[in-house]
Amino acid sequence: MKGAAPIALVTLLVVFTIMKADGTAKPAMNETPQKGKIKDPRETYADLRSLMLQGTRAKFGLAGTSKPTEPWGVLMDWGVQGGTATVVAISDGSASVYFSNGGGYLGGHGQEPIRAAAQKAVGTARAVQLPAEPSMSYPLPKRHGVFFYFLTDSGVFMLRTTEQELNSPIHPLRNLGDAMQAVITQYRLWDQRRKSGASDRGNTLRRPN
Repeated sequence: MKGAAPIALVTLLVVFTIMKADGTAKPAMNETPQKGKIKDPRETYADLRSLMLQGTRAKFGLAGTSKPTEPWGVLMDWGVQGGTATVVAISDGSASVYFSNGGGYLGGHGQEPIRAAAQKAVGTARAVQLPAEPSMSYPLPKRHGVFFYFLTDSGVFMLRTTEQELNSPIHPLRNLGDAMQAVITQYRLWDQRRKSGASDRGNTLRRPN
C-alpha cells in the first residue's frame, strides 16, 4: 500500500484534466440562463459545497442512522494545483466531484460502480473516531492539505490531514482517503465509457446548473 496516496493524487489530476477538456462540464457550471450571464465558477463551487455542508439528512430524503453522530455523508476537500477538488459521498449512493475553478459532476447513484463506491466511502467514514464537538466553520485546505467533513444529524465534524500523512498505511484516515479516491476513479472510468459511447443505460449523472 505504500505510495498509494500519491498515485491516487495523479488520478485526481487526470480527472481534473478530463472534466475540463471534455468541453461540456465547465460551461454548464458557469452559465446562468435566467440572466444570460456567465456565473463565476468559484461562486457556483461555493454554492454546491455549502449545499452539502449545511444540508440535512431529512432534506436529502435519506434513511435514518443508528445514532445522531453516525455519518450519513462525507465530504473531502483536497488542495490541488490551482484550487480545491471536492468529493462528496452520500449514504444513498449519490456522489459528486467538483472543482473550485469550474467543472464537475453531480449524482452518480444511477451508475452501480459509482453508487457502490459512494456507499463504501460512507461505511468507511462510520468507522472513524470523530472529534468530541462538531465544527462551527468549514475552511478549505491549502495545497496538499486534505480536510474531511463528516455529515451527521448532530452536525458536521471535521478532521484535517495532508497528502503526505495519508500516505502512511497506519494513518487513521488512510482507508477513508482511499475510499473517497475510489469515487474519483469510478467517475474517471464512467467518463471514459461515456466518451466511447459505452455509458450504461439509465445514467442519472448531471452537470451542475
